[in-house]
Amino acid sequence: MNERDLQVLEQYPFTVNANWRTRGAFLLDTSAGRLLIREFSGSTYKLQKEQELLLHLRDCGYLVDRMEPDKEGRLATVYREYDQFVVKESLDGRECDTRSESEILKAASLLAGLHKELRGISEVTEEERLRLAAADITEELERHNRELRKIYGFIRKKNRKNEFESAYLTCCPSVLLDAQKIERSIRASAYGKLREQALTEGHFSHGEYIHHNILVGNGQMAVINFEKFALDVQVNDLYLFLRKIMEKQNYDFRLGSRIVHAYEQVRPLSQEEREYMSLRMQYPEKFWKLANYYYNTNKAWIPGKHMEKLEKFLSQREKRVSFSKEILYNNPN
Repeated sequence: MNERDLQVLEQYPFTVNANWRTRGAFLLDTSAGRLLIREFSGSTYKLQKEQELLLHLRDCGYLVDRMEPDKEGRLATVYREYDQFVVKESLDGRECDTRSESEILKAASLLAGLHKELRGISEVTEEERLRLAAADITEELERHNRELRKIYGFIRKKNRKNEFESAYLTCCPSVLLDAQKIERSIRASAYGKLREQALTEGHFSHGEYIHHNILVGNGQMAVINFEKFALDVQVNDLYLFLRKIMEKQNYDFRLGSRIVHAYEQVRPLSQEEREYMSLRMQYPEKFWKLANYYYNTNKAWIPGKHMEKLEKFLSQREKRVSFSKEILYNNPN
């Protein structure tokens, strides 16, 4: 997007007093308040469903960044026949502090509240099941494991190996065994039942509930960026939030238990959900992400930070598995 593209704003029912660039978008000071405009290339069907969820959450008292329709009521405004843009509220606040226990626990409670409100809003149609369902985790993990094997074979054939490649060859066989075991365990677990229940009863998840999408300001907490929302097993949101925090906090058992407890104070987990979340936490997701990044970027140059992340993953490996089992067996319910 460039300055010239801001002409698209003529299609909106507000006046722009000032604008400035931000990452991948423009921030706008307008007669309707602080807004943000960015390019859009997704599904207008899903965009409309997202707005419906956001308005529902607003009615329930939650702070979320709803979209601003243009003069014709469109959420995605067409410009120059092929470009589309979306205007959203720009909520005040800073990102949730991953070092603040009080903010982390409040975010966990907030997520549980969102999950309660994002269940059974309306009867799920067949079209919604087809177009809004999240990917099947068993299929996703099967693909991840296939990619890990492919990368392992690729590196083994290289004559000269850098530090990261040598470290990957050393640890990959055992990590891959763990990954394949967890994939099989999830297939044998109640995950399939939980997923079918989510699709049938209309359980929506945020899709990327991490600290970057949780804002704190004026004594309130807001949730933004619902673009990845989906019909899904909602505990996937809690798993992602928990994993991100635990990686930063070196799998602090006490903090992790308090996060799960804070969530359950609002929405208790079933034993099936606990089992599934425990298995998800055991899967070496960070290892796959590092390997995938390596394989899809310039392999001749691997930044030192990448090696540091691999070393951190390996150092936390035992703690991660122990904490994952703690989720399952230390059940306050």
